[in-house]
Formats: sequence, C-alpha cells, structure tokens
Amino acid sequence: MKSSRLLLFVSAAASVVFLAGSSCVSSDWLVVFKLASILPLALLGFRVNSLLRIALLLGALGDLLLGVHQLGSLDAGKLFLLGLGAFLAGHLVYIAMFRRYFGVSWWKPSLLRTIGVVAILVTMASVLAVLHNSLGPLLIPVVLYALVLTAMAISALLADLGNPLAAIGAICFVASDAMLAISKFHGAFPGHDPLIWTTYYLAQLLIFLGVACRHMRPPVRS
Repeated sequence: MKSSRLLLFVSAAASVVFLAGSSCVSSDWLVVFKLASILPLALLGFRVNSLLRIALLLGALGDLLLGVHQLGSLDAGKLFLLGLGAFLAGHLVYIAMFRRYFGVSWWKPSLLRTIGVVAILVTMASVLAVLHNSLGPLLIPVVLYALVLTAMAISALLADLGNPLAAIGAICFVASDAMLAISKFHGAFPGHDPLIWTTYYLAQLLIFLGVACRHMRPPVRS
C-alpha cells in the first residue's frame, strides 16, 4: 500500500513539474517528466490488469515519440506518426480491457451515459469537420485515430466498473486529443499546452483509478 501511494505521488509530482516546466522552457529533456508521470501508473497497472499495464506503457511510448523533435534519424513528422500509432494501439488495448467489464446487458440506458456518448460523437465529428481541409496527407491516419479514440471512450462509458472514474477519464482523453489536433492543424489558442497536458494526465490517471477501484471492490456474496 505504501509503495502504491509513493508511485502515485511520484506520478502526480512529475506531472506538476512538467506542467510548470513546459510553461517556462521548450526543451526535449522535459519529456523525462512526461514519462515519469505515466510510467508509475503502468507499474501499478501490473498489479491490477495486464491490459491496463500495456495500454499505459503504450501511452508512455507515445509521450516519448511526441515529446521530442528528433530521435536518431526520425524527424518530427515521422515521430508524430509513430506517436499517433502508439496511442492508437493503446486505445485498442483499452477497448479490449473495457470489453471485459461489459455486463450481460451491456447497454443500460441512463441519462448521463447517453449524454456522454452523444457528447463524444458530436465532439469528434465537429473536430474532424473543422480540420478536414487542414490535414492534407494525414487525413486518413487522423480519421482512423479519431474513430478508434471514439470507440475507446464509448467502451469506457459502457464498462461496468462500479464507478465513473474511467468514463470521465476517457472523456478527458477525447478533450485532450481534440485540443491537441486543433492546436496542431488549425492554430494554437491561449493556454492550449497546459489544457492539453492536464486533461491528458487526468485521462490516464482516472482510467487507472477507475479500473483499480473496480478490483479493490469486495466480492458480492450471495
């Protein structure tokens, strides 16, 4: 228990350091703090769910690829595509993980769940409509990524975890990636960097906590 709290503290502290540092300087070395924010969650994921661990590790890989301007012979363009691929693979793993938590009646209509699904669909459709003419040769990869992200977020809403944390985290993921896409392909807006990082970190943290809390829940006795 103490080691878990320590890793969560390291993760949160590294996230704050990255947030503060990125507002002051622009340097590839800051990616260390991005990795230090997500890797502790992946380590904790070993104890919770193997798919959760893999998804978080893929997220950390995506952070590395998107957090540097040059890596060996890879330039920024290639790194972006590879980073996109890492996160896409991570979302596919999340979908497989959430699918395990679908109940017998996987669609249980509720106002909040319906609002969440509609909000995700409207957000992604709106972002793609705005960016359609700006994506150029990246149109197909970005649309493919958006479809997988949408499926991941909806699967989180449908999962029966006994708490809303992962669903909120998945919605944060959609918000973070939507802002990232707009700032990259349409134009930066005030405060985009801290908003993108904060929603992204909350996404990974809340998904982890939602699944972890599900596994800490005592079994129901008949």
